[in-house]
Amino acid sequence: MIEFIEIGLLLAIYLLIFYILGAALAVKLRWTMRRSQCLLIGFFAYFFVFQICAEAMILTQQPLHALKNLWLLVLSLMLIAGCSIIYADRERGGRPKEYIPNPAKGFFVLMILAILCQIATGLLLQRNLGWDFAYYMGNLTTSVSTDTMYVYDGSSGNLLQQLDLRYALSGFYMNTAVLSQLTGINAMMLQRYLMGVLDFILADLILYHFAMKVFLFDKKKSYLLVTVSILLMVCWDVYDTSAQFLFLRNYEAKSYCANVVLPMVVYLIYCIWKDDHRKDIWQQLFVVCSASVAVSMSSILLVPAAVAILMAAHILALLIEDRNKPVKTTTANVRRILLILRNSFLCVLANGVYLVVYFLYTKGILVLEVM
Repeated sequence: MIEFIEIGLLLAIYLLIFYILGAALAVKLRWTMRRSQCLLIGFFAYFFVFQICAEAMILTQQPLHALKNLWLLVLSLMLIAGCSIIYADRERGGRPKEYIPNPAKGFFVLMILAILCQIATGLLLQRNLGWDFAYYMGNLTTSVSTDTMYVYDGSSGNLLQQLDLRYALSGFYMNTAVLSQLTGINAMMLQRYLMGVLDFILADLILYHFAMKVFLFDKKKSYLLVTVSILLMVCWDVYDTSAQFLFLRNYEAKSYCANVVLPMVVYLIYCIWKDDHRKDIWQQLFVVCSASVAVSMSSILLVPAAVAILMAAHILALLIEDRNKPVKTTTANVRRILLILRNSFLCVLANGVYLVVYFLYTKGILVLEVM
């Protein structure tokens, strides 16, 4: 029971960290957004920086405690800087706030109850205990007990001959291993309950913001959409959907890819569809795409594919719109399309680098022997 209370406190601390990082980014880059949006961007910013630290330690085969010490230092510096930026901004009067009246508080309470029901259902009825579960949890617990990272096989526990870059290119699970070593809480419990609940919260936040954008900031409709979506997920048990990844495998990186990373990418591209001149949305998409592999290796191809397909649809719409205008603006549209292509390329550049490294690994060209 004490461990569950500690995990609840860690969840609150995590959400606070994400908010501070997101809010500080919003201040420095002059983004106008709500607190919950700061939390979402802060989550990706957290893993963006953690990935840099983790991969430096993993690929040079440093012990887990070295990553823990490095990350504590880096995170502390980021939080101090973030709090200073937020405080200085408030002293100056703060950025323009995106105020939206809330006449539907009853529907908000209904949505919160639905989210709590969703979390309880996902955790209490968790029944996916297959090979993936054993391997990922084996990687976690072995890393903590041996003070290593990806040098032992997650299922057998045998020492590997070379680093398996299929897993070692993402620092997602090592984040939990660091937290386990730091707090003394079992890594499997942290992954299943802390990261599992966080998955629900982030997925519902993205759905809410998507609804707000589609319904033109009508909070009542947005609350209802989230509530109905949760009820549909709870009542219809269909395995091959992202919803069932959320319920059955909420602690896995694959679930984060299906329910957090890809929906966030689609949401931001939808915002770009509405106004592709907004620099802040492109910047946010860059952060999300660059951190996507850090959250899930499944993002290495899925995120660039999603960006390419959705941007192609946007460009096609621009060409059709230009063709139907009485006076064509071909030159202006060409410049606009080139700008969209350039920005899209920059957003998925990190994924491309990971893809090249992984391709070289699969061909046996890039091999990192375990020392």
